[in-house]
Amino acid sequence: MKFKVLVLALFSVICLIGLNGVILPGTIAMQAQKMPGDDLVIPSVDEKWGPTKFTHNKHLAYSDCTYCHHTNKGLTLEQFNGGKSERIPLCAECHFRKEGEPKTPKAADGLELWSKEAYHLNCIDCHKGEVTRKPKEAGAIKKQGEGPTKCAACHEVKEQ
Repeated sequence: MKFKVLVLALFSVICLIGLNGVILPGTIAMQAQKMPGDDLVIPSVDEKWGPTKFTHNKHLAYSDCTYCHHTNKGLTLEQFNGGKSERIPLCAECHFRKEGEPKTPKAADGLELWSKEAYHLNCIDCHKGEVTRKPKEAGAIKKQGEGPTKCAACHEVKEQ
C-alpha cells in the first residue's frame, strides 16, 4: 500500500512540474499564456545558439498581434486582454523543428519553415527593415528596422 501511495505521489509531482513549464526529457516546455509585456523564451534547435528571450511589450509598436500569431485570424490586443480570444499557440508549437522534419510547415512556394527559417524571416528581416515575406494571413507591420541583427544580441550562447 505504501508503495502505491509513493508511486501516485511521485507521478503527481512529475505532472505538476511538467505543467509548470519545466522541460521534461523529449518534450517542449509549454509556457502558460503570456500577456503582452511578459517575457517568454523562444527555444532553439541550433547547435551553437540557445534560446531567445522575447518581450511582447517591446514589439507592440512594430506590428499587430497577428503578424507573429498568424494562425489566430483577427486576434487583437483588446480581445486578448479582455479574455475574449482563443488559446494562442506558441511559435514553437509549429516551428520548433529541425530542417527536414516531415511535420515542418511549408510556405506556399514550398520553403520549409523550420524554426530558424521561420523566426529569422519574421524577426531578423523586420529588425533589418527588410521584410520581403510575411506569414500567410499575417497582420500589418507598423514599423520595422530598429531591432538587433547580431545573433548574440538575442540568443544565449550554448556551452560547447
